[in-house]
Amino acid sequence: MSNIKNPKVMLHVALPNQIGGPKSSATIIYNSYLKTKYQFEYLYQNIPANGKLNLKVIKDMMNQIKQYNPDIIHISGLLNSGFHAVLAARLSGKKKVIVTIRGSSTDALDISRLKKIIYGWIIEPFTLFFASHVYTVSKAMAQKKMVKRCSRNFIGTIHNPAPEIKENLIKTLNFRRTYNIDESEKVVAIVGRMTFEKGITFIKDAIKKCSLKNITFVFIGDGPLIPDLEKELANEIQQNKVLLLGYQKDVLSILSECDIFLFATLHENLSNALLEACSLGLVPVVTDVGGNPEVIKHKFNGLLISPKTSESIIEALMYLKQNPIKAIEFSKNAKRTVETEFSQKKLLRQLDDLYEKIILTN
Repeated sequence: MSNIKNPKVMLHVALPNQIGGPKSSATIIYNSYLKTKYQFEYLYQNIPANGKLNLKVIKDMMNQIKQYNPDIIHISGLLNSGFHAVLAARLSGKKKVIVTIRGSSTDALDISRLKKIIYGWIIEPFTLFFASHVYTVSKAMAQKKMVKRCSRNFIGTIHNPAPEIKENLIKTLNFRRTYNIDESEKVVAIVGRMTFEKGITFIKDAIKKCSLKNITFVFIGDGPLIPDLEKELANEIQQNKVLLLGYQKDVLSILSECDIFLFATLHENLSNALLEACSLGLVPVVTDVGGNPEVIKHKFNGLLISPKTSESIIEALMYLKQNPIKAIEFSKNAKRTVETEFSQKKLLRQLDDLYEKIILTN
């Protein structure tokens, strides 16, 4: 491969105590067969930068870089964390810096116009320009003007990998029995941060309007809209038709006993939760935004719905209830899709090729 024996690669993890897609992806790489070829170490951003230039964060990461002296630094994401990690890498004299684009502040709905301008025209372009190589985890993000304009060496898209589900690690909670959910019930899972951006408001409205019987809605995750859900869906909660489970460590075990994965997000890059649900054979009902249609093909392995409308959610659930054979077909196709097109083997092969290419460059 090169004159360097077992090159050192630092995998950036922002806020390691939090659970999420970026951390999951870094863990997959770290524990993969590639560890026989590369020496992996984590580059931790242990404290949040809080939307500002935080010299303490940069100094801490520079100390980690100096101590490990990696050949490649692989940074996860743009936003403020990616900006600080790129600064730390460059100030440490490291030139071989990969940035994975997982999302952009310019897509966020809950930040001010001024912040969007600052991130979209200064911070995120700076992060991309000072990376030696850049890739996105969805083709939709690759079409962003900023990505093409500011990346010196854009190499394309490497999708997030789906989890490899081991049967002995799921179905351990007896979820349905715990919450007295009959086997005849169709369980609709909603996973993630309970925010407006994730379409929670439209899901709530759909539940209130929905007249379909034998459906239980399960919300898994924390977020600012939890009090609103508790208030607006009080009757449904009392009737055990809606469950608000909050943060859960063993999400896969719960999902393994659900039937439908409802993802009404208003914008998205490529969702790990969606890939997990497909791996478990849930029927995906997802909005036609961002990277979602790169995974889900309408009426082949799930249903694509319009964002910002409760009616499209109700229509999709009604279709699945009226077409149970189609639902089974969608489930099988969704699982097959992630096992082939979004496999860990495929991701790791692409990363191996990238690492080799970078190591060989001067």
